[in-house]
Amino acid sequence: MNSNQTRKALAELDIRPDKALGQNFLINPLAVRRIVKNLGEVSGTVLEIGPGLGALTNGLVRVGYDLSAIELCEPMAERIKREYPNVKVVIGDFLTVDPTTLPGYPFTAIASNLPYNISSQTVFGLCEPIYDDVQIAVLMFQKELAERLACIDGGRNYGRLSLLVWPWFSVEKLFDLDPGDFLPRPNVDSSVVILRRKKENIFTRDEYAVFAKIVRAAFSGRRKKVINCLTRVFGKTKSIAMLEAADINPDLRAERISPEKFAELARKAEI
Repeated sequence: MNSNQTRKALAELDIRPDKALGQNFLINPLAVRRIVKNLGEVSGTVLEIGPGLGALTNGLVRVGYDLSAIELCEPMAERIKREYPNVKVVIGDFLTVDPTTLPGYPFTAIASNLPYNISSQTVFGLCEPIYDDVQIAVLMFQKELAERLACIDGGRNYGRLSLLVWPWFSVEKLFDLDPGDFLPRPNVDSSVVILRRKKENIFTRDEYAVFAKIVRAAFSGRRKKVINCLTRVFGKTKSIAMLEAADINPDLRAERISPEKFAELARKAEI
């Protein structure tokens, strides 16, 4: 959908875009084609989160995916039903819905121009066991969050977000979009990111729970030494023992510790 088509659809529905709901509608057809192309061949059902007025939906339908969609805004959901009768549309909130109740579950792929206010929660949700069948996801984020999500080599963007996704997905930033690619224009740049399911699990779910607890503790104070951050959660004696077992310098900041070292720390921790 271009800008004129988007304005017309909004007028017909008598809707003013709601910033609180992250309603910035994609009006760049080239971006839609690139998202669909990167999704590639999908053997099962694709879930679109927040189809809005259907700009991305149209591209997904044209390729012929078995498509389900969940949309919070009822008038927009009803419009998608009318425009694309073969799409299985549910009115609801992705963050609170039980995905097993959605038509087409379990999903093989996810596609979305995500509302920025639910971006990180959505990604963490895809890391839960209930979405283990998802093999690929092509998602749009605020550029800053996309760079944090894709960074696993230390530095300013490296942190909890990328590390908590790292055991399950490899992450790659595909391309950037300007505010002018949306209506209304957001105040930030955007990026499209692809998540690919890793072939082998690094952790059991119990091990991952320990890993996540350690990562959150380690990054609770970015400018503090890792020993000080861990001590606040696990106590000093246990924290020193954990770091020694994983051969990690306690004076390092968390951003200097690799994902592999955090994994080793989790496996050797007695929590």
